[in-house]
Amino acid sequence: MTTQLHYLINSVMCWMIVIGGIAGYFITMKRNQQKWLFWIVLATGWGFLAIPNTMLASGLELQTSYVVAIWLSSYVLVFASLVLLFIKTIKILERKK
Repeated sequence: MTTQLHYLINSVMCWMIVIGGIAGYFITMKRNQQKWLFWIVLATGWGFLAIPNTMLASGLELQTSYVVAIWLSSYVLVFASLVLLFIKTIKILERKK
């Protein structure tokens, strides 16, 4: 598998997760009348990961330091979204008691 194809597959998968995160936000808002910050942070984190993959798949040369910085910030955002999801889950479970 070529490196460019690898970046293309990563890019497509990342953009699909971004679209899923945006759809999840609107579905949650419609069904529960709640705006969960988790979805926005998740979509932003995966969007940050998708941008350099898309650029690399299109053949642009990027400095390694920029790519690493963007990837690290995306990992931090995805981790933060999971923390927000756990906090929301704990609050929902506490309300049911």
